[in-house]
Amino acid sequence: MKMNPWTLSVLLLLAGPLGADPDWHVEYPDSFCVVEGSTATIPCSFTHPAGLRVNRVVWGPRVVSNIIAENRFLYLGDLVRNCTLKIIKTVKRDTAKYLLRFETDGGGYTGLRGVRVTVTDAEDVKVRSSVTDNVVKEGGQVTLTCTSACSFHQLDVHWYRNGHALPESGPALHLSSLTNNNTGNYTCSLDSSRKNTSAPWSLVVLEDEGRFDWHLTVSVVAKVLLAVFLLLLVGLVFAKRSAPGPEHEIVYSEVVG
Repeated sequence: MKMNPWTLSVLLLLAGPLGADPDWHVEYPDSFCVVEGSTATIPCSFTHPAGLRVNRVVWGPRVVSNIIAENRFLYLGDLVRNCTLKIIKTVKRDTAKYLLRFETDGGGYTGLRGVRVTVTDAEDVKVRSSVTDNVVKEGGQVTLTCTSACSFHQLDVHWYRNGHALPESGPALHLSSLTNNNTGNYTCSLDSSRKNTSAPWSLVVLEDEGRFDWHLTVSVVAKVLLAVFLLLLVGLVFAKRSAPGPEHEIVYSEVVG
C-alpha cells in the first residue's frame, strides 16, 4: 500500500527516530478524572538512550501555544526525566487526550498512548468517615476522606472545620488523640475558592468518664480543705465570743449599826 510521503514523515516524527532504542519511553496514567473548577496534577516521566540531551518538551492535544496562552497549564517537570503537568481551574473543554513529546540532540519521541483527561461535574463531592458513628470518645481517632466521581490522589483538596481552613491538605484527613477541640462540622473543597465544597460532616468528641483527671481531683480536694478551714475558723471565732468574761469580785461587809 502506498503512503503519502507527508503522512509517513508525520508518523516518523510522532513515533521517534527510525529504529529507536527501546529506552525511548513516556510514562503517564491511561486516564485521569478531574472535577471541573479544581486543580489537577498529571504525573509523567520520560526516558531516552544515554548520552542524549533533551532540549525541548511539548505537551498538548492541540497547538501548544494555545495551551500556554491560557496560563492554566503549568509544566512542573524538567529536561531530565520529570514531565509532570498541572492544570489549574479545569473547565469542560479541557477534556481531551494529552500527549507528551520531547526532543533531544539525537531525535525526538512522542508518547502516543497519551493520557485521557476527563472533566466532570462537582456535584457529588462528599466527606466519608472511617467510623460509622459521628460520636467518638476522647482519645480516639478518625479518618475523613474527600470523595467524588473522580480519584483525588492528584487533586488539591482543602479541609475546613466550622468554616475555618485547616493546615492539613490532601484527599484524606487523619485525626488522632481526639479532644473536645476536634468537635465540629468538617467540609472539603477541591480548590481554595470553595466553589466545589462538600456537605458538612459533624464530629462530636465525648469526654471519657472513666479517665482519672488529676487536675479535677486536686481542684476538688483544695476546695474541700478550704471549706473545712473556714468552718474551723468560724467555729473558733464563735466560741471566743460566747465564753464568759472574768468573775467579778464580791465583797461582803458587815453593816455596823
